[in-house]
Amino acid sequence: MVKGFLLIDKPSGITSAEVVRVIKRFLGIKKIGHTGTLDPLATGLLILAVGKATRFSEYLLKQDKCYVVKGRFGLSSDTYDIDGNLKEVPCQEIRKEDLLKVLNNFKGEIEQVPPPYSAIRIKGKRAYELARKGEKVELKPRKIRIYSLKLISFNYPNFELEVCCSSGTYIRSLVHDIGRALGCTAVVAELRRTKVGKITIDKAISLSKLNRENIKEFLIPIDKLLDMPEMKISIDDGKKFRNGVKIKVNALDGLYKVFSADKFLGLGIVKSNLLKPEKVLS
Repeated sequence: MVKGFLLIDKPSGITSAEVVRVIKRFLGIKKIGHTGTLDPLATGLLILAVGKATRFSEYLLKQDKCYVVKGRFGLSSDTYDIDGNLKEVPCQEIRKEDLLKVLNNFKGEIEQVPPPYSAIRIKGKRAYELARKGEKVELKPRKIRIYSLKLISFNYPNFELEVCCSSGTYIRSLVHDIGRALGCTAVVAELRRTKVGKITIDKAISLSKLNRENIKEFLIPIDKLLDMPEMKISIDDGKKFRNGVKIKVNALDGLYKVFSADKFLGLGIVKSNLLKPEKVLS
């Protein structure tokens, strides 16, 4: 059974779902999913889970992420990027020192309203489905965290930022809100995801370089991408672990990658010296 993770350098102009469909054709299996979508406009690190690796997708989905984004002042868009319905909005020219001052207000824990064109569900329907029909989309603000926000370049009306943030952050909303804070408007012109957790874009392979013959060479074993401490247990305890039985161990409380005879068994949670199976790779 084919299983593992694929690190894809997604090109612009296609959806994350379309990337998944390409990989399904190459591998000839249906059980493939991504661990955090990228907009069609965006490029960069897209992690795909193949086969039984899909059971562990959630642990990568929740990881912090880094992006490089190019924005442009003086434009508004219903999607908050240049792929939407663009309008020019006159605004006073912004100085670099004003932009730097505003960026400081977006660092740390903040509340952010997701863009109307997002995949968030409202009464069972995606927000973007409602927005496309012209229906009013009202999304509640959510708490996110911006760990770092650096200005890479600025030549009004264009600017470039490096953003490291918590999972669930919308860079389109961030750029939109920065524009509003400066008494102007702003949209995303380019977006590239450069990091997920400790996984960096330089480890990814371009989609154009993959084919049916070579794709399995780029599959990464499940345990190699999960960022937790390791725990080794005996073969007998390994059998119990697979059957969902709690095991006595001498370890600190927390989540562990569990191995027996150098074979990855899954993830387990230790509490009060008892190891409980969390996700078993059967």
